[in-house]
Amino acid sequence: METFLRRLFIENFPRKLFSIVAAIVIWLIVNASISTTRVFPRVPVRVVNLPPNKTIHGMMPDGFLDKRIAVTLTGSKAVIDKLGPQDFDVVLDASNKGDEWVATVTKNNLVSLKSDVQLAQAVTSLAHSELVIHLSRLVSDRVPVYILPPKGEAPEGYQLLDVWPKQLQQAISGPEEDVDQLKESGLDLSFDLSLITKEDLDTVRGDNLGEDEVSFFVPEEWKKVRIPFLNNALEPLNSPEANKLRIDFLYSSLQPLNNALPVSIFYPAVSISTVNPQTLFLKPGGILEENHGEMLLQIPLYVDDVSRLFLDIVKDHVEIVVIPVVTENTVAFRWDVQFMDCHHLEEAFVTLALSSEYDTDIRTSETFRQHLQQREAFFRERFREYIHRFTLYVARDVPLDLSISEEPNGGVTITNRSTKPSIERS
Repeated sequence: METFLRRLFIENFPRKLFSIVAAIVIWLIVNASISTTRVFPRVPVRVVNLPPNKTIHGMMPDGFLDKRIAVTLTGSKAVIDKLGPQDFDVVLDASNKGDEWVATVTKNNLVSLKSDVQLAQAVTSLAHSELVIHLSRLVSDRVPVYILPPKGEAPEGYQLLDVWPKQLQQAISGPEEDVDQLKESGLDLSFDLSLITKEDLDTVRGDNLGEDEVSFFVPEEWKKVRIPFLNNALEPLNSPEANKLRIDFLYSSLQPLNNALPVSIFYPAVSISTVNPQTLFLKPGGILEENHGEMLLQIPLYVDDVSRLFLDIVKDHVEIVVIPVVTENTVAFRWDVQFMDCHHLEEAFVTLALSSEYDTDIRTSETFRQHLQQREAFFRERFREYIHRFTLYVARDVPLDLSISEEPNGGVTITNRSTKPSIERS
């Protein structure tokens, strides 16, 4: 064995070493000389040296285009086989080009993202799909951002009221035709209520001394809009009003009315000859009580779905109206809740609601006036929404249900047919 190993490794050692080195060199030369062709379907394209007042439709802020091209490379198999489409870019120089030109890509336009790969040396030929570059005038303008109604359900115990502001202005730069189109169509932004927890709103409500209208200020990470001509890239809101962006909720609580409601009959002029105060009149008894000639509904009533501020303003101006419906000499009855002097009530609500706006951080008087005008319109809309929501309850989830009937002598009686469990107070 010792003789065999001596012959294998020691005898003619220089000749054997030369043979091994020669074999390695030959293998390297042959391997480097083997070429291959491969198609890379989606290679990023970046454009540099654009004129300062020009841009390209679909060009991202980092200079890359939203479109990619297919590139066919022929060259060293050792290099090309280990490349992926993400390992190199195509870089085009826009210097001294016109507003529209067909890009010609050579191996000199290839930029390797791998420090150990020299594509210019490894590639012998290149082909690519057609790429037409069209330059557009770069403009900057403001486009409207419409705040859509939020998606999802409000946290338990709260109701969605509204979002404010409902419209913002986004400063944006891009191709003139794209910016003009956005000025016409605007951008949309909506929020997901499922991302807001009951604990979030309870914390806000606790910080505001238990107010039932709760304003959840939208977090900064939610204030982003998608820009269509930038491949729907997200861009932060840059409107000065964006810092006021809030979602308003109403804390649901059954509030006692603490008022005996007046009840009256409405006499339509079209049937006044048969339906009038002499032929049809309210009869006291049961839940109706006469007080100084006025009929009052004497049962505990509650209100939900409105704020305490609204209820405090309107509770002394609410009336139940009985509406006779005459058809073929028979009379049926409906009833409705009416608000007396509604214009005055609205003005009182708006004035009180606006009183908290004077602490807003407003720098100029003109901005302040615009802010107040916007908030005034917002609170008027909220007042009318509360009017629409207003419902009388005898207990939680049990609306007031009146039964109205006529006696032979023309007396109208009213009874409560609501299914009334034990009263819940909040």
